[in-house]
Amino acid sequence: MAFRITTEWLINIPDEFEHRVDDEKLIFWKTGITVIAVPFRLPKDTTKLELLNRIQEKMPGSIMETFVSTKGEIVGLGYTQFQEIEGEKKRLSLTTFTASDTSCLQTAFYMDKPTDLDWAKSVWKGIVFHAQDSGTI
Repeated sequence: MAFRITTEWLINIPDEFEHRVDDEKLIFWKTGITVIAVPFRLPKDTTKLELLNRIQEKMPGSIMETFVSTKGEIVGLGYTQFQEIEGEKKRLSLTTFTASDTSCLQTAFYMDKPTDLDWAKSVWKGIVFHAQDSGTI
């Protein structure tokens, strides 16, 4: 099912996921998978490529794999790593940034099973951007 995150950004998440908004983050979850989507405006006088370059410079050293995506007027950067939260099991994460000329959608996928990575990458690649003339998200 397609969820409109903002007037510009849509993400396609299956119906079996629960969802809620918490502190300006859209959170989807089901047993074994959590997805968090956060839209934000590009900083003033920053292009989408400059933003992704800044993000790439600050990526953690524990990255396993890096992904780059281009689709029409949007560009993307993603990376995987294992994350362990104290008292919880280790989970594979895919953190992505999909940027347009005006905004960016940061999406994080947390998976108990590494075999869900292909699904997470397909959701990321399927994110839809609709340009808005008004300049609002």
